[in-house]
Amino acid sequence: MSAFASALTTIRRTPYQALSAILMVMVTFIVGYSLSLMILGGQIVIQYFESQPQVIAFFELSVGQTQIDKLSQDVAQDPSVKEVKVVTQDEALKLYQNENKDDQLLLELVTADILPASIEVSAYQVDDLAKITEKLQNLDGIDEVVYQKDVIEALSSWTKGIRLVGLITATVLTIISFLSIMVLIGLKAATQKTAIGIMRFIGASKGYVKLPFIIEGTLYGLMGAVVGWIISTSLAFYLTPWASEFLRGIITFPLPLELFAIQLGVGLVVGSLLGCLAGLAAVSRFMRS
Repeated sequence: MSAFASALTTIRRTPYQALSAILMVMVTFIVGYSLSLMILGGQIVIQYFESQPQVIAFFELSVGQTQIDKLSQDVAQDPSVKEVKVVTQDEALKLYQNENKDDQLLLELVTADILPASIEVSAYQVDDLAKITEKLQNLDGIDEVVYQKDVIEALSSWTKGIRLVGLITATVLTIISFLSIMVLIGLKAATQKTAIGIMRFIGASKGYVKLPFIIEGTLYGLMGAVVGWIISTSLAFYLTPWASEFLRGIITFPLPLELFAIQLGVGLVVGSLLGCLAGLAAVSRFMRS
């Protein structure tokens, strides 16, 4: 009987033990797959807000266009600044009219000369926005600087927190999965102690004896990775309508199939390594005892 066939036979003979190991690995990979999507989504959201004019500086009404252009050029030279957009008084009036097009009275009361010109500044990194805000506040001719500091900091903190908690959870579940497979295979090896002793006595190498157990552990890892991928992918597609509405204009839905294919490929590699190492550790420890 081949090592692969022997591993399948062992799994069939102890279906409930095998199922418990597969379920533990499956939960680990569901968390891992979901975590990767959340980290990717969080990074895209942060990049989106980084690309938006998060800092808006309003000029004093007395500042002329020449000075505005000079100040905007000075700000644009900052290496942390990604883009500077100048909004003139006429453009500000058009924006105001578009926002209040249903209120004719407000449109009649406001003219371009009472609206300040402004510059909208975006940064390469969210953490640079506070520094840019401070710099703008110290420039002559700037009347007010608007920076949604609380929103940006909350977004950054939530993203970092999700990443940290997710990584800790995935690490703990990975360790539990590893130990579950190792204990299960160790118990199976213990029940076959006599058969293993006979095989060693008639000249079977350690590698030959270990191989079925290593293959069994690898199968647990692979099956857990595949089932976990099926569940997490189904959940992702199920939540797509809600996510597309919530993140409209930030992330394009549906997510590309290539992303899920990459997840599956990485999951198969990680799952096979996890199961293989757990099986190897279990049988090696047993054979030393």
